[in-house]
Amino acid sequence: MPWTTAEIDRLRDMAGRIPVREICRNLKRSRKSVEHAAARLGLSLRCCRTRLVWCDECATWRSALDRDGRCRVCRMREQLAGREAACAEALAAMTPEQRAVYAESEAKRSTRRLPARPRPAKRESCPMSRYERDKAQAEYLLDLEKWEYRRLKLPYDAAKTRLRRMREVTGTNPRKK
Repeated sequence: MPWTTAEIDRLRDMAGRIPVREICRNLKRSRKSVEHAAARLGLSLRCCRTRLVWCDECATWRSALDRDGRCRVCRMREQLAGREAACAEALAAMTPEQRAVYAESEAKRSTRRLPARPRPAKRESCPMSRYERDKAQAEYLLDLEKWEYRRLKLPYDAAKTRLRRMREVTGTNPRKK
């Protein structure tokens, strides 16, 4: 049975995005017929299946979500905000003498500066198959997630250390009661 223009257009649209089995089902054609038509048109039927999931909180594709439906970047943002709030509370609870001791001890410490890691770069667009383009996009999204997490983890760890030092000055460590 000959291919219609509409079927060829649908095949072009689905090739590389949907598995061959689904294409065959949608077009109501045999696998050999679909493969032959794709080869004649120069289309690759290879499909990139990623395991990325959508995070509703940050509206981004992520590698995994927790039970609450949030990604690790959103979770780290919340934890960082909590640590910063705890630091502000601990600083407000200090007496002026304790603040002076804390400020003096912090002034003696040198701040470590880690080399700034640039944001992951997207691959330049060049003629490539849809499979390669989708795979590159998924890799970029995973690299971006790692980069965002690292960008949040450093200030989180710094706030955690700052809070520990403040509690040492005031002598209030909730874990050592």
